[in-house]
Amino acid sequence: MRALFITGTDTGVGKTFVACVLAAALRARGRRVAVMKPVETGVDGEPEDALRLRAAADDPAPLDDICPYRLRAPLAPAVAARLEGAVIDVERIVALAARRSAEADVLLVEGVGGLLVPLCEGTTYLELAARLALPLLVVGANRLGTINHCALTARAAAAAGLTVRGFVLSHPAPAADASATTNAEAITALTGLPCLGVLAHGVAPGAAAGAIAIDRLALE
Repeated sequence: MRALFITGTDTGVGKTFVACVLAAALRARGRRVAVMKPVETGVDGEPEDALRLRAAADDPAPLDDICPYRLRAPLAPAVAARLEGAVIDVERIVALAARRSAEADVLLVEGVGGLLVPLCEGTTYLELAARLALPLLVVGANRLGTINHCALTARAAAAAGLTVRGFVLSHPAPAADASATTNAEAITALTGLPCLGVLAHGVAPGAAAGAIAIDRLALE
């Protein structure tokens, strides 16, 4: 199975944008791409991230297969579900991911925030990625503090026996601080992970696809 779990080091670091860029780029190469955002929180009406993923991948699946759990509160899934009296069934997500992967050439699964965000009682996204047995792509913000965030994510993944293909850094804000020119090199030196792309703020999806080393993700 060609598949990838896209995780962030935090919320608001460009994870959904990177996932959409990958989906569109793979589709442009003639691959059938299935996407999943198992849980989306902060949903008032339609799940915006899941809809963006579906459009980028041109995924014909029902929205319930792409995003089976949508919660109103803009909180960690486990917290939002508890407040709303909802139950997130990890077994359902795992079974759905297996079915979705059989429907396409590539499956892209996007998490919420970072790996240790609680998905449901006793389960984080780290455990979900391990259950799915998917390699990871880490997306971080190219700003002061990202070295620590990326290194912690890499060590948590390694401790769980997960493979990390590499990391992508994005500029979620127009202004860059002094660390932006050295972060990628420092993260690679600390973790051994390759930097697969550094995206400028406001970069167009097509240009972003050219800036990410998609071939190194082993999705074709």
